[in-house]
Amino acid sequence: MVWDDGSVPTLSSDDRVAIELAADDYVAAINAADWGRVAGSFSDGAVRIPPNEEPHQGRQAIESWLEGIEELDSYELVRDRIDGADGIAYVRGRYAITLRPVGAPVSFSDEGDFLEIWRKEPDGAWRIAEAMWNTRLPARP
Repeated sequence: MVWDDGSVPTLSSDDRVAIELAADDYVAAINAADWGRVAGSFSDGAVRIPPNEEPHQGRQAIESWLEGIEELDSYELVRDRIDGADGIAYVRGRYAITLRPVGAPVSFSDEGDFLEIWRKEPDGAWRIAEAMWNTRLPARP
């Protein structure tokens, strides 16, 4: 099998299913506000790049950032594309979230696009190695 443009092999159907299941578990963990489980969806040396912030390097840094969410009202994720080859995959899609950071008086909502690079690790599990997202909403003053 090859990518749509015929350039490289694509994911096996088993890998695609495994990524979908791992991604579903990631979303379920976020909605449960289980930050340890969310962080476990990332490889040890993962990098997470949020908008308007420095990157978070490593699983512990990612979990620490997540613990800054005091209240999660809703999180929705739509995967528009999954593809890859040879133990590396990308997942691209859209998100919508409403949350309240620690110390904030009220919740706020955001929506935008994301891109994740997933890697099949030696234990056979697919984990996020790189992730970034950007908002579609105008900048707040």
